Amino acid sequence: MPQGTAAQSGFEPFGVTHAVVAAAYLFATLGLLFAGRRAIAAGCLRTVTLVWLAFVACVQVFNIVFWLAPSNLEWDSSLPLHICDLAGIAAVVALASEHRLARIIVFYWGLGLSTQGFVTPVITEGPGTARFHIFFLSHFTVVATPIFDVACRGLRPSWRDFRTITLVTVAYTAVMLPFDVLTGWNYGYLNATRPTNPTLIDRLGPWPLRLLWMFLLVEAVYAAMTAAASLLPAPRRPVNSPA
Repeated sequence: MPQGTAAQSGFEPFGVTHAVVAAAYLFATLGLLFAGRRAIAAGCLRTVTLVWLAFVACVQVFNIVFWLAPSNLEWDSSLPLHICDLAGIAAVVALASEHRLARIIVFYWGLGLSTQGFVTPVITEGPGTARFHIFFLSHFTVVATPIFDVACRGLRPSWRDFRTITLVTVAYTAVMLPFDVLTGWNYGYLNATRPTNPTLIDRLGPWPLRLLWMFLLVEAVYAAMTAAASLLPAPRRPVNSPA
C-alpha cells in the first residue's frame, strides 16, 4: 500500500486519530458479523454476502485506480503488488466464487498480515485527505472479509492450508525480492529500505538477515492462526454464497 509523503503528514501513529480509526473499524467489523449471523438465522446469508461483495469490490477497484491515477502515481509504491493489495483482490474472488485458494490467501494475508495496517499504519496523510480514507477502507475490507468468512460462511483453515499459504508466500517472495532489488523499490517490504512510520520491521535488524526473521515471524503467525482455527466448532450449516 502506498506510504504517502512526509510533506503532507497529518497522521501520527498511536495518537488520538489512530485510536478513533481503529475503534471505528472494529465496530464496523462487529456490525458485519452481527448482520451475517442474523442473516444465517433468517436464511438470507446470500444477500448479505452479495452486499458485502459489492462493497469490497468497489473499495478494491477504487483503491487500485486511485493509486494509479497520474496525480497519485508513485512507481515505488502505487502498483497493486503489496500483500494487502493482493489480499484485496483475493477477497473479491473469495466472496464471489468460494475459491479455496482465494479464501485461504485472504485469511492468512488479510487477517494475519494486513492487520498491521491498523496496528502500525504507514500512511502519513491525515483524515482530511482521500489517501487516508482509501488506505484504511482497503485494509478494513481485507481484514473483515476473512473474519466474516470464518464466522458466517464456514471457512475452517487446516494444516494443509497452512502448507499452501507457506508455498504461496515463498513464491511471492521469490518473485518480489529480485524485483525490489533490481528496481530499488520495496513491495512487500522485502528490500533494505523501511516504511516512513515505525513498524515491526524496524525491530528485526539489518537487511538482508531481517528477511529470515520476517519469514519465521510470518510462519509463526500462520501456525498460530491455523491452530486457533482448529479449535473452532464445525459450521452448523452449508456455506450460503453468491456462487
